[in-house]
Amino acid sequence: MRPAGRVEEVFCPKCKRYVGTLEKCPYCMAKVPKRLAFRLLKWGGLAVAVLGVLFLYIDVRGPHILAKNPYVISVGDTYKENAVTMNFGQVIMTGKATFVKYYDDMRSLGMFLTDLDNENQDIFIRAYDVTTFTLFDMEKTRLNENSPVPKFPAVGDNVTLRGNLRVRASAAQAGEFRMLYIQYPEAVLNIERQTDKTPVSIAQINANPDNFKLYQRIQIEGKIISTGDLGWAIPLNLYEMSTGAEASVMVPNILNQFGRTLTAKVGDLVRVKGAIQYYYGTPQIWLASWDDLEVIG
Repeated sequence: MRPAGRVEEVFCPKCKRYVGTLEKCPYCMAKVPKRLAFRLLKWGGLAVAVLGVLFLYIDVRGPHILAKNPYVISVGDTYKENAVTMNFGQVIMTGKATFVKYYDDMRSLGMFLTDLDNENQDIFIRAYDVTTFTLFDMEKTRLNENSPVPKFPAVGDNVTLRGNLRVRASAAQAGEFRMLYIQYPEAVLNIERQTDKTPVSIAQINANPDNFKLYQRIQIEGKIISTGDLGWAIPLNLYEMSTGAEASVMVPNILNQFGRTLTAKVGDLVRVKGAIQYYYGTPQIWLASWDDLEVIG
């Protein structure tokens, strides 16, 4: 088969070997002249490809000229009988955060979101290192600027996310594996955290737990009488001196990623704000940020 193109363009003028589209002979390193039209086509095609990819990247994150906004679904939609399996389809989803943890071995964020209308329906959220560390930095900046708008999700928050959904079959039943991947920090679209924190006594919580909604934000005061270490959280045991009642306050270790560490110690009188969660019927108060813990005596 005869080579396409002018002879002087596809063969080296010095060693006469075939070089094709190369502008420099790989054998003798001589320069192989090409027409201006060829060079424009070669580098113009590359420029168009790069600009096209860049445009799609910007469009996905912003104006959505070609890449339209993802479907808005609920956590419960993935539990419907006619829910289809899905592999990395883009969706927007809102749910309540019931568990938030940083996995050191994987350098990733893990979180469970439950359906706002059904706490028994949940989905696992995953964000890997670059995205997770950027979210850490955003929360550090927020704390340093004393901004009231949270940048990192915590237990009890209503969180709206955009990410890649995976709903797969597990064993004999379809849809048992559910996960949403967050690929960039801007995909954390909104974090809604209850701002009003009702001051209550620890005795009130222990005596009438049914009076408090799950993940309701409250404020309590007490003296730290003991601490522990669960690996992923530090429990503080608070003693209310006026009533003798005790409460468990959970300080997630993920808070250490925000540039601060726990300074309160046994014997300190503290004021705590947090969301109520129950562990086998026993109430626990979950801190959302370092703003939720104040040493007052």
